[in-house]
Amino acid sequence: MIATAIVTVIIIALLLWDRFEASLVFMGGAVAMVLLGAVRVEDFLQSFSNKAVITIFLLIYLTATIHEHFPLMAKLDKAFGKSKSPRAFIFKMTSSVSLFSSVMNNTPIVALFIPYVYQWGKKNNVAPSRLLIPLSYAAIFGGMITVIGTSTNLVLNGFLLSRDQAPLAFVHFLIPGLVVTAAGVLFLTLFFRRLLPEHKVNDDTKEILREYLAETKLQADSELVGKTVSEAGLRNLDGVYLAEVYQDGKLLPAVSPETMLRANDRLYFAGDTDRVVDVISKFPGIVWPKLDSLSIDDQARVIEVVVPGNSFLIGKTPKQMGFRERYDAAVVGIHRQGERVRGKLGEIELKAGDLLLLTVGHNFEKRLKQGKDMYPLQSIQDIAPKGQKSVLFLVILAVLIGLSMAGVIKFFMALILALGASVILRLFNSEDIKQNTDLNLFFILGGAITVGKGIIDSGVADVISQPLMQVMEGWSPMSILIVLYLMTIFFTSFVTNVASVAIVFPLAYTLVQHTGINPTAVYLVLAFGASAAFLTPISYQTNIMVYGPGKYVLKDFLKIGIPFTFVYSIVALTTIFLIHGI
Repeated sequence: MIATAIVTVIIIALLLWDRFEASLVFMGGAVAMVLLGAVRVEDFLQSFSNKAVITIFLLIYLTATIHEHFPLMAKLDKAFGKSKSPRAFIFKMTSSVSLFSSVMNNTPIVALFIPYVYQWGKKNNVAPSRLLIPLSYAAIFGGMITVIGTSTNLVLNGFLLSRDQAPLAFVHFLIPGLVVTAAGVLFLTLFFRRLLPEHKVNDDTKEILREYLAETKLQADSELVGKTVSEAGLRNLDGVYLAEVYQDGKLLPAVSPETMLRANDRLYFAGDTDRVVDVISKFPGIVWPKLDSLSIDDQARVIEVVVPGNSFLIGKTPKQMGFRERYDAAVVGIHRQGERVRGKLGEIELKAGDLLLLTVGHNFEKRLKQGKDMYPLQSIQDIAPKGQKSVLFLVILAVLIGLSMAGVIKFFMALILALGASVILRLFNSEDIKQNTDLNLFFILGGAITVGKGIIDSGVADVISQPLMQVMEGWSPMSILIVLYLMTIFFTSFVTNVASVAIVFPLAYTLVQHTGINPTAVYLVLAFGASAAFLTPISYQTNIMVYGPGKYVLKDFLKIGIPFTFVYSIVALTTIFLIHGI
């Protein structure tokens, strides 16, 4: 018990420290508990074959199939393109995103919407910073409408199944989820102007909020060779400045107006996206470096992408992973919110939330394959539907979902049959499985269930919960559940929502075993608390995804996140308490 308690404390500390991947932390903790004898090897293996874990990946695969083979962007344009005001746009966008997120994996949904929302804002003179947090929030609270809307709900069911408890069903989430969604959409529509920042897309002041460090090369035959920085006209540029020069194998300590430019110098410009690209077009002989390795005919396309929290790219340098060969693209600029990026771009370790400026070849879209490694902030051309096969797949999917909701077949079986249909129709193949299988997520889910089992079976959960129950002796069930809810919100704000469920579930389970509180109410409070990831950008994957594109800082999330969390919590708890007689 003592050893398990120590492992648990170390796991929580490492998650809060955020220096190691959550997958590594949970897998390390799970293995440690197996070695300590707190968890049997059989239970460890069963955690990874848990039905809830498999369900999450089936949903990811089906979402990827729909995303790849149907022109959803065209549908979005019809739905939102004619919105005349930001308020109308936010209402339509958050309503639609929340409904999509109730039945589909919310990470690719946000990835799909980011470029469209971003471009709509630029086209209609609305700062994307007023639109992107509502996008992320809608995906989060919309996921609470159904048990499959977010991995948090499915992981919680995985914990319940591992304890031979009845899992939560669709009916348990439907009413509180719809009420919370309605309140969330209304709140964001009414208060977005007052609570969301207005960070301009292009800022011509020296303090450029989204400052890229973009790498360029000075060709040997350029007319700028032999001139000073001042003579070449590279001083006092509009919205961009020459930050560094890499010359003769070393980085110059400072770039002065008298710095002499030489053939094959690497010039590093800092500035907003459009301004950096302008330099390439206006100054003869300044080019993106090494474009000959890409499948480009005449002129390179430059796009902007964001690195999500579960990306393969995190912790690796572009050079290490062979970025050019893997994606038919070259990293020519990196922006990291709140941090100055220095040095050769190919040797910089990438982090979650980084914005990358890429020159891309003709094969980029194909190789990206709507995977999890990065998501574009510009709309990439939609793939046209593949005729009758795509329509047939949608019909099959709708029928299977209808049969599962009617209770004719289990939802798990409906997902398996739907995926089988996509394979038979050749809309999904083994390569798609490789592209969309997130091993980090798999290790987090299996490891978290193993750790939770170890905490309960070793008696650690009892030791922790007994003092709490003694303190709360005589309290009303409502007060006890509010404390459980606040505890869950604390953890979900600083670690992943899956991690918060893993930490708090053992206490919730012990609470159910030792009190007469309705178990459904207890686990729903835990689920809604774990999904209240509105306070910080690191609390949820979609928050990280919009953090860079929106030019946000932490206080932006706190300004809207605190009142939004308060409204979300009051609505969710009140609805749960009324339904279950608390």
